[in-house]
Amino acid sequence: MLSSRGTLDRHVDLLLGILAFPARAVSLSLDEWDLVVRAARGARLLGVVRARLERAHLLDSVPTPVRAHLDGAWNLAAHRRQMVLHEMHAVAKVLAPLNVPLILLKGAAYIAQGLGCAEGRLPEDLDLMVPRERLDEAERALVLAGWAFEKTDPYDEHYYRVWSHELPPMRAPGHAIELDVHHMILPPTGRVRPDTRAMVAATVAVSGSRYRVLSPADQVLHACAHLFQDSDCTGRLRDLVDIDSLLREHGTADGFWTTLLARTSLHGLGRSLSYAVRYGSAWLGTPVPSDVAPEIARFGPGPIGRGAMDRLVGLALFPTAPDQEPTPSTAFGRWLLFARSMWLRMPPWLLAYHSLAKLVRGALLRRRAVAED
Repeated sequence: MLSSRGTLDRHVDLLLGILAFPARAVSLSLDEWDLVVRAARGARLLGVVRARLERAHLLDSVPTPVRAHLDGAWNLAAHRRQMVLHEMHAVAKVLAPLNVPLILLKGAAYIAQGLGCAEGRLPEDLDLMVPRERLDEAERALVLAGWAFEKTDPYDEHYYRVWSHELPPMRAPGHAIELDVHHMILPPTGRVRPDTRAMVAATVAVSGSRYRVLSPADQVLHACAHLFQDSDCTGRLRDLVDIDSLLREHGTADGFWTTLLARTSLHGLGRSLSYAVRYGSAWLGTPVPSDVAPEIARFGPGPIGRGAMDRLVGLALFPTAPDQEPTPSTAFGRWLLFARSMWLRMPPWLLAYHSLAKLVRGALLRRRAVAED
């Protein structure tokens, strides 16, 4: 049974309530604000809370001590935004002469488009996608310009280049954030393989920029896949908030929902979309047209699978209560979702090989550490 907000932990209920209905902030006590601020900071959503309050013209109603925390998170988000813009400029300078399609993903795309979900958000890196046939060319240009791979272990190199949908993370000297260069949105070894060529063909140019972004429907689907197909959901409430924001912003355009359903079928991402809509609607009030919601729900699992995911996602997605450690049931639920994410990324033989390799490497590293001590 999917938990309603009223049955969630107090800090989660308060945080979700403000995100969905900012006017509720007016009636919060300082003790309740303490829970909200710490929960939002743990979920990397404190700047987003401020953005939603500002949009609702409610910032002046926030107590002064709380406002200081919100403003600090806003300033940090603004700083991160400038780092992303700087990285975008540097990368475009190197890759533009190659005439390679440069497709921004996730946070960088939201910033470039000026979307509402970029306000107050804390971007961690620059995610860029280039067509697979141009990937080697783009990599050589970046390496010659000073970018270097942060993971140099031979096994990690092999993992990224053979089984992953992106190159190993890169960073240039003096640059504050990481560059992740993708050629797909999900691993090629995974159980779901979206139509990358169709995604690239439908990309949209960013005005006044050398960059492109995914079409609105594909952008939503990528966010859904990133959360429910390519992650273990642990501590990723921010990703669900991103999806909620994208659906609110793109969902008002004519024909969006019809296109979204068609692209969902094309890419095989119905299960991920169904989870995103189910949990977004329940916990954030994500608006979905009444004639579309049943169509999306049909992509979801049966009652047993749905019930299991409801329980596990409810354990994993939300930040742990301030001053508390995760309970054993929460830790076990998160482990099950981690196992699920690995199962979705790899066929059984590769998952067994990869797990064994990680165990052996871990044992060797521990033995080396003991020997050095």
